[in-house]
Amino acid sequence: MPYTQRLEKIIARTRQLSNKALTSESALKSAREENQKLKSEIDNQAHIIEDLNNKIKIIKLAHSFEGGEDISALKRKINEYIREIDNSIALLND
Repeated sequence: MPYTQRLEKIIARTRQLSNKALTSESALKSAREENQKLKSEIDNQAHIIEDLNNKIKIIKLAHSFEGGEDISALKRKINEYIREIDNSIALLND
């Protein structure tokens, strides 16, 4: 096989590999972006779950005070939960 033909084959193969590398880099970048998006969504869902769990605690506490028990204790506990939620929101905003 003449030298020029071998060189042309090497150049063609190099171009193929270069194109595959570019395609792979693009796919990797896309996968990383999707990964970051999903991690962010997981964080958001975790915060929503935490807030809902706090609401459940408040509802359970309210049910435990039904029947005319100590309302001021209930108000204190609710205010405590609200402060915890506000602190959580402040931390999330930082």
